[in-house]
Amino acid sequence: MGFWTNKVHRTALDDAEDLSYAPSGGRPKMWLMGVGVALIPIVYGIHCLTTGEARFFGSRDSLDLRGSGATALAIAYIAVGAFIHFHWFWGLSDRLERFSYVMKGLAVVVFLGGFGYACYRILS
Repeated sequence: MGFWTNKVHRTALDDAEDLSYAPSGGRPKMWLMGVGVALIPIVYGIHCLTTGEARFFGSRDSLDLRGSGATALAIAYIAVGAFIHFHWFWGLSDRLERFSYVMKGLAVVVFLGGFGYACYRILS
């Protein structure tokens, strides 16, 4: 969508709907978003797995986790990076686009499982 056709009051549901479709862009966006940006949460998640500690980032404060909660949160971070990769890299590839929808769905399921368990460990 262009600047002039954007909704004035977008909601999180509008943004989620945009992510369910194929992205627009070319090779630079494919590599920048699909690899460069996707590596940030993936590398951080792998770092959290190796150290056994993870940080749950908040808008005002953050919470440090250890043990199984940290492992679950690290898996959720890796799933976020995988979703970004499948959306922008696979979604902009002519060969891989048809598989990107299934892989994005799988990444969302893994994220919800890891994030849900991390929240459970925080609250219990």
